[in-house]
Amino acid sequence: MIKYTFEVPGNPRGKGRPRTRVVSGGGKAFAHVYTDAKTAAYENLVALAAQQAGVTPIEGAVEIKIDLYFARPKRLLRAKDPDGLIPHASKPDADNVAKAILDGLSPFIRDEAVTYLRIAKWYVAKGGEPHASVMLREAV
Repeated sequence: MIKYTFEVPGNPRGKGRPRTRVVSGGGKAFAHVYTDAKTAAYENLVALAAQQAGVTPIEGAVEIKIDLYFARPKRLLRAKDPDGLIPHASKPDADNVAKAILDGLSPFIRDEAVTYLRIAKWYVAKGGEPHASVMLREAV
């Protein structure tokens, strides 16, 4: 069974809304839909992290587990706050971040091949660095 685990450094980023612009040529106007630059950069970072971890294309069904670790806001760095992980219950939505990660993994998996997806969001432990931890494997 093929199994890969890797980390994407930095604060996880949600998939941005598609952008549209009008392109004209030859007397006609066309709508051009594109991904915003920040989302595209995060998707490229995901692909690079996967490549550096040795991920190769998976042809069959895939199971994916994603743990998102966000930077702690200053309000959660007080001495009375817990030292460990704290649940993250604010933006970005977990499904939007998962979409950005899955789009970054498109060179390695097919979208329709994902049969199991688990996502968890946390604030990092005190002194921790924000990142996304991704585990993907062939579904059995």
